[in-house]
Amino acid sequence: MGDALPQTAGLSHAEYFALERAEDRRYEYLAGEVFAMAGGSERHALISMNTGAALVNATRRLPCRVYGADMKLYIAHHDHFCYPDVMLLCAAGVRHEDHVEQPTLIVEVLSPSTEAYDRGLKFEHYRSIEALQHYLLLDQDRMHAELYTRADGAWLLTEAGGEAGVLRLDALGIELALAELYRQVEFPGPSPAGTG
Repeated sequence: MGDALPQTAGLSHAEYFALERAEDRRYEYLAGEVFAMAGGSERHALISMNTGAALVNATRRLPCRVYGADMKLYIAHHDHFCYPDVMLLCAAGVRHEDHVEQPTLIVEVLSPSTEAYDRGLKFEHYRSIEALQHYLLLDQDRMHAELYTRADGAWLLTEAGGEAGVLRLDALGIELALAELYRQVEFPGPSPAGTG
């Protein structure tokens, strides 16, 4: 999460929505404070889009909807509006005109500026969502995924990597191939010898 905007403490939901409309920008909202959101890289955008497309295809026969980073999520327990990279909203989900609640799956593509937040406070807030069954973290600098699955009140971690990697989302009865999630993604090469 970025720095709080000046003079935004104590904003109501209506004032927050009005701020976003007036500035045509996305902000996170946490219990009355508003935070500017950082932009992402080309790899980040491509992985997010690939993941959304893979989820659309995998859940075609399920009563689910896939949303990208333009849809707000509201986490009532923490009075928190945020913009996950990808969300899957199924039977338990709640839709509003400008936000959703109770997704079954949330996906975040990790970047250096957001990784600590995605793994820490944000995941803590996500865990309070009753309908959430899966939390997927995708590395943008290598083909590697971490899938957290809710099981008997605990969160179990499964990792997958490389072209042959496959993620099994048992709560949804689907699989996602890493080769599809990372399609056309070009990773940064190693530094030449002697340049650090």
